Amino acid sequence: CCANVDVVSMVSNITRFSSAWIRPVKNWSSPLSLYLDLHVLKILDVNEKEETVKLHVRLSQRWEDEFMSWDPLWYGGLPYFTVPTSRLWTPDITIREAIGIHRQYSEGYVSVECTGWVNRVEDMVLTLHCDLAMLLFPFDQQKCNITLYPQLHTEQDVLLYVDTRGRSVFDRKGHGEWDLMEVKVYTYSQKQYSHLSFQVELGRYSLFYVLNLMVPSAMVMVIDVAAFAVPVNCAERIPFKVTLLFGYTVFLVLITDILPPFRDTTPVLGVYLVVCLILLCVSTGESVLLLTLGKPDSYSHTTPLEKIIQRVSPGLLPTDGASEHLRAYRRRVSRGLKRSFALGHGREGLCGRGCVIGMVKEELEDVSEELRKLNWVNAQRSSRLELMEALDRFCFKLYTSTLAVFALSLTLLWTLNR
Repeated sequence: CCANVDVVSMVSNITRFSSAWIRPVKNWSSPLSLYLDLHVLKILDVNEKEETVKLHVRLSQRWEDEFMSWDPLWYGGLPYFTVPTSRLWTPDITIREAIGIHRQYSEGYVSVECTGWVNRVEDMVLTLHCDLAMLLFPFDQQKCNITLYPQLHTEQDVLLYVDTRGRSVFDRKGHGEWDLMEVKVYTYSQKQYSHLSFQVELGRYSLFYVLNLMVPSAMVMVIDVAAFAVPVNCAERIPFKVTLLFGYTVFLVLITDILPPFRDTTPVLGVYLVVCLILLCVSTGESVLLLTLGKPDSYSHTTPLEKIIQRVSPGLLPTDGASEHLRAYRRRVSRGLKRSFALGHGREGLCGRGCVIGMVKEELEDVSEELRKLNWVNAQRSSRLELMEALDRFCFKLYTSTLAVFALSLTLLWTLNR
């Protein structure tokens, strides 16, 4: 028994047949089986602009060294030992998608069991290139691949397998803005090299964007819809909607830093914000247009809206009031010319009883015409208001229907693609 032999001598004796430069297989034609496992410890950062993902991972490697196995009873009960990686052969595993690898230690250690199995565990910070799909932002889920393969050894030398023995359950929460949804593993061979790919699926924590972007926009749209309750002929309606539009524009300017940049596809949230802005502009323009078209002309006492309707459908609006008003206007002009002619020839003072009665009759007719004119103007104002309200109700129904269809489309799009 070698119980009194020091550990250094025992390790040197065990590793005397193993080389750090040659694969540890006795039959050179047989491949070495390498078992790998990848555990995501933390999602550090996702850069949408540069399409990079930074992860803190733990890579476990396990292989059998056929030149190292011993009976612990002959080596003082030594079941395992650890040595620097430079003392033994280690596989040249590289990561295809990595653009930056930061290891905690420049030279790690490996653990050697008495059965000849070698275990290597190293923590590293990976910066990966990942094609990010931003269409469903902020309800998007990103998939990033971590492909491991030997840099020089072909599949005749090294075969990669998933180490199912030590598979650990990953933590879904606690990764900041992102949640770790799932990690899938694929093995395949490409160009005579064995590959092992870990597909990491990330889900964005969208509550921040919902509360800070979507809810304020939705509230602005609700207030804009409620503004249709203001009478269409009220002058305060337009300043209210213009203020609402200006405030929403300032809101969009302030949130530009929150929205991620996009290159190929426009995120649905960006479409949502732009459509809300367009609907606000349309709503404000509708109020301005109705108030402008409903303003009567000082000469003909008809509105541009009535003129448009009369051209489109001549029989839709009555025109008797306007023609009667024109005839009354002509009669007043005719009487005024007659009086001016009588005063010019000195006949006003020769007027007798009949003339006085005629003048009183004309005055009464003028008063009656003025009353009819007032009644006609009131009737025109009422009909004009009814027409504007009817058009405003039509625009309100069209506006709310468009808003509802848009909201339903966004909901279905986000729901079906998750």
